[in-house]
Amino acid sequence: MSTTITQRMMRSCVAVKIETTRGTDAIAGTPVAGDYITATFTERQSREDSPRNVYTASYDDPPPIPGGLRGSVEIRVPIVGSGAAGTAPEWGRLLQLCRWEEAVTASAVGAPTAAASGTATTATAASPFGTTAQAYRGMPILLAGNPSTAVADAVLDYTAGRVVTLGRTYSPVLDSNTTLQIPVNVLYRPTSDETVEKTATVYLFRDGLRHKMVGCVGTFRLGLRSGQPADLVFTLVGQVTGWNEAVALPTAYVPVTRNPPRWAEGVSRFNRALARMATLSFDGGVRAVEPSDPESINGRGLPLITGAGGRWTLDPHGNTTDSPLRQGLFSAGTYTPLVAAWGSTAGNRFMISCPEMMLAELGNAERDGLGVDAMAGVPSLGDAPMFLACY
Repeated sequence: MSTTITQRMMRSCVAVKIETTRGTDAIAGTPVAGDYITATFTERQSREDSPRNVYTASYDDPPPIPGGLRGSVEIRVPIVGSGAAGTAPEWGRLLQLCRWEEAVTASAVGAPTAAASGTATTATAASPFGTTAQAYRGMPILLAGNPSTAVADAVLDYTAGRVVTLGRTYSPVLDSNTTLQIPVNVLYRPTSDETVEKTATVYLFRDGLRHKMVGCVGTFRLGLRSGQPADLVFTLVGQVTGWNEAVALPTAYVPVTRNPPRWAEGVSRFNRALARMATLSFDGGVRAVEPSDPESINGRGLPLITGAGGRWTLDPHGNTTDSPLRQGLFSAGTYTPLVAAWGSTAGNRFMISCPEMMLAELGNAERDGLGVDAMAGVPSLGDAPMFLACY
């Protein structure tokens, strides 16, 4: 008697393709090379059973009545760039399923160009910078001249009058000797506009088996560790259209082998001050439901995003200067920004930012025998809990 051994977990791959028509299989059976994402994943299925309300003349409960299938998948990806500035990373399509919109700036803004004026935390840009409010919010901006050493910062706010609010405090203050440039970048920014929300078809392959879901949306977590690469963990839900189907493992998948950058020699700023963190994380907190629909395949319709509750956690070392300031922020509920950046090669460097958050938790902890301010923050602006730029 022979036994076929399957499910060798390393022989797995995942394909994700944005749908043109919500809930219609965009892969149509066979993924192409551009559909695959370098990742690991954990898939789950459940069944909505109903109780069988009958007497059995026994103490034992009767088996339930089988219901429709529901599927979800957790996909973990290293944050590695495409290798070319202005070209989206392959995992960018996953963020688009979680209410984050993709915006590509294909040409740099500024030559670099001298600022008209500045302060310790702002710079007033000049043409060719545009006059549309928030046109560059969340994007990286490169400053030189004054400061004398070139600096990468984040655009936390941008007004129609070209005033750029930045994530650091500068001394001497910025002025007309300061040059500004928005580099070529791909920006992921949150949106509440359902007309730009995306859904996707997801195929999961496990060494001879295939699972399929359509209409997928979800949420994500982003994690940074000092000195280590960053990662993203997505949790997607969708309508199951196939599970444990006997299908050969595709041959078109070629994983990305480019090294992800480490969070070292980068940026770590909370309240515009250096924050020596071991970890920094953001949870998108996107909520989705699968509405009842008796005419659908499983009695439920395609999932819909209904809300979001983003949350930051961070653990900077405490000291006699910063800890009292953080206590003041926490006590008063003061809004404050956050900026982090890592990577040094164009097309494989990243910046995340939050224009305003309010500390919701502030506690004391220990790391390596040193004191830590264990903090959690809640974003205070709509459609601005977190921006992720690849540049």
